[in-house]
Amino acid sequence: MNKGFTMIETMVSLSLLLLAVLFSARIIAFALEQSRRSGLRFRLVEKLDYYKNYLTSLTFASPELAAGEHSEKNGEFRVNWRVQLASPFLKCIRLTAATPQYALPLLFYKSNYFPEDSHD
Repeated sequence: MNKGFTMIETMVSLSLLLLAVLFSARIIAFALEQSRRSGLRFRLVEKLDYYKNYLTSLTFASPELAAGEHSEKNGEFRVNWRVQLASPFLKCIRLTAATPQYALPLLFYKSNYFPEDSHD
């Protein structure tokens, strides 16, 4: 009586094993790409938050808050903001943080209605 596997049984089992490895590699590559994109979005959100806090902390008449387009290059990120007068006491600021592959926008308002504190 012969013991062992036939050549066809061995080839079928190896092909099934190869398919399982290929699917696993594809899933791992997808997970790594999503992780990279998630990290990029997180850093963009951090930039937006930083610039929103920075622009909010400025006085209403600050040159950075003058009406028009403003831009800064910060490492791998480009930060743009457009200031528009919504009223004499309110400015609309459209802030965008971007890389060559991805961009995130943010819209907020700066008011001159509330007096600004002086911390001297």
